[in-house]
Amino acid sequence: LRERLRRRSERRGPVSRGRAQFNLRGRLMLVTGALGVCALALVARAIDVQLVRSDFYQKQGDERFLREVAISTSRGMITDRNGEPLAVSTPVESISGNPKELLEVPELLPKLAVALGTDVDTLTRKLNERAGKEFVYLKRRINPAEARRILALDVPGVSSQREYRRFYPQGEAIAHVLGFTDIDDRGQEGLELAFEDQLRGTPGMKRVIRDRRGRIVEEVDLVRPAEPGKNITLTIDRRIQFLAYRELKRAMLDTGATSGSVVVLDVASGEVLAMANL
Repeated sequence: LRERLRRRSERRGPVSRGRAQFNLRGRLMLVTGALGVCALALVARAIDVQLVRSDFYQKQGDERFLREVAISTSRGMITDRNGEPLAVSTPVESISGNPKELLEVPELLPKLAVALGTDVDTLTRKLNERAGKEFVYLKRRINPAEARRILALDVPGVSSQREYRRFYPQGEAIAHVLGFTDIDDRGQEGLELAFEDQLRGTPGMKRVIRDRRGRIVEEVDLVRPAEPGKNITLTIDRRIQFLAYRELKRAMLDTGATSGSVVVLDVASGEVLAMANL
């Protein structure tokens, strides 16, 4: 019996080894085929993304990170007949934020509110009112040094942008002639309004890449350069203007008058050298 079993085992041995070899070969072919199908799928997907629908995916990526931002420009200067400045624009910074991102970090709002010079309740209410927006001014037209201190807090969604603020070196002595501008640097009264088209510059536009915190990480392209406003020279002489204003104010105080006007002309040309109204 033992000899019979040994002989049977010897007869079946080669067949079993053949079957094992056959099964291994089949498995290798199956795995190779599966990997080949996966490779073909990846190649097809790469062709679809890179060639067939590349414009679509490029547009989708640009909409998430590529932005066009305005380049602010300075308003034209107003000078007297001798070139002395009567109205000049100085660069300042404005702090803005993304309400959606700021509302996601409520623990940082108290620190941001202190830096902005407001209380956290007012800041939170302002953000909630604009929760559906991606932009809100937090503080406008501040000193660049103050803007850097606010940005140093590294609060997500907070950024700054360059703006310009109008200054009048002669103060009230010629304020009624020059008029004034609003917070967006647009003329509202006087010569600022009358010559708005000449004084107002043309803002530029540039294409930039922003990160998720709204910070500019790369300037991609200059779409349109900014053009500053044109300067205007008046016939007014600032020294004569100051004297006329001072004397008119003194005369009104001495006489108790309710109003008064002074106009100083150049006799030869008729040019207005000073004009004061109180």
